[in-house]
Amino acid sequence: MPHLHTRPGDHDATVSFFIVRTDGPEPRLSFHLHIRVQKLMMFGGHIERDETPWAAVLRELVEESGYQPSQVRVLQPRVRIRQVTDAAAHPVPVMSSTACTTADPAHFHTDLLYALVTGEEPAGEPEDGESTDIRLLTRTELDLIPAEEIVEMWREAGRFILDEVIDAWEPVAMDDYPGVAPLVG
Repeated sequence: MPHLHTRPGDHDATVSFFIVRTDGPEPRLSFHLHIRVQKLMMFGGHIERDETPWAAVLRELVEESGYQPSQVRVLQPRVRIRQVTDAAAHPVPVMSSTACTTADPAHFHTDLLYALVTGEEPAGEPEDGESTDIRLLTRTELDLIPAEEIVEMWREAGRFILDEVIDAWEPVAMDDYPGVAPLVG
């Protein structure tokens, strides 16, 4: 989706996620070569006007990775709010950040980053126009990627997921969280 806010200094809301594969001798983290940026990044994209952040994650999952929501689980803190009255409770992101994505004119993305986990190959392929250069990296391989080939903040987030989140958070079914459509009062 194109940027919704195009004036200098504007912010767009985005979601992103890493997929951790657990079907090997050690966890491997998914990165893809972003087509425009030409660097390794996580999956994700803009939150569209008519969707919640969690709905955007579900859409981007299928579009960019080829996985179906039933094939992955979202990693969540063991203690968290699971249900609230009069609202849809969404999964807790691993990180919320704001970064400048272009310098001239300045444009920002405020992002919610999630960690998903699976032990299987994707059921499908990335959609047409999406990157097909998808890499599964161990912690050691992640550290060895040259700085010019990766967005450093996403390397740091990947390290955090592999070092801290994977063992401390629990996998939860994607459909445990409604929120595909906004609640109407």
